[in-house]
Amino acid sequence: ATFFVVLNVKVKDSLEMEVFFSKSKLSLRQIFELMYCWAREIDSVSNLNHELRVLSSHTIVDWRNFCRDICAIYFCNNPQTIGDPDHTVEIDESAFGKRKYDKDRFIKTQWVFGGIDIDTRECFLVQVDKRGTATLLPIIEKYILPVTTIHLDEWRSNRALQNNPNYNHRTVNHFLNFVDPNTGVHTQNIQNTWMLVKKNHKKQGGFSRSLLTSYLEEFMWRQRFDGEPLKNLILQINSLYPVS
Repeated sequence: ATFFVVLNVKVKDSLEMEVFFSKSKLSLRQIFELMYCWAREIDSVSNLNHELRVLSSHTIVDWRNFCRDICAIYFCNNPQTIGDPDHTVEIDESAFGKRKYDKDRFIKTQWVFGGIDIDTRECFLVQVDKRGTATLLPIIEKYILPVTTIHLDEWRSNRALQNNPNYNHRTVNHFLNFVDPNTGVHTQNIQNTWMLVKKNHKKQGGFSRSLLTSYLEEFMWRQRFDGEPLKNLILQINSLYPVS
């Protein structure tokens, strides 16, 4: 039987999405297999071709993009906020990509600013073009709840929180120590997060400025729903795209 769904989804900011699965050659079994493999992070197209046998690389890539779209829509409808008066958030910035020339075109490093709640493991990751206080402070205020304790590197972002009464911030000077010997303050959790993000990004095809935001949103989504990614993917698809 033909699997046919017509969807009209409205989310905040008047975002409308129409998705049509018409005369699809995929069976429901294949669709669930694709979602299962995405949830299990079986990302290599060649591995997926082997696991699912009959599906084309184009179909696999389309469904991976669809699943990442679900992550993006989730955060559009449920803006990510982390922290709490009793929680600690580590913040930092990291460079993605390398400065190089590619076919007569100069590719710039893309900076990402992020933070992780060390109590819940939830995080936020945001592409930034500038790294000054005017850019970073609004991001901090958007994603981190007031009265949260924030740990950060002393020389990088301290100006963004200096004399800010909304947060308790503590710093470590990475030029001297990775862990402050007097206070125990460090940013090792966010450093580990950068390593995981870059490892996953490389596994899925490497640096692409146009797709980086979607990969960051996928990572954030997986951190939030780490225990049951498949269940939450299906629930969110069902909520956004009810069959009618």
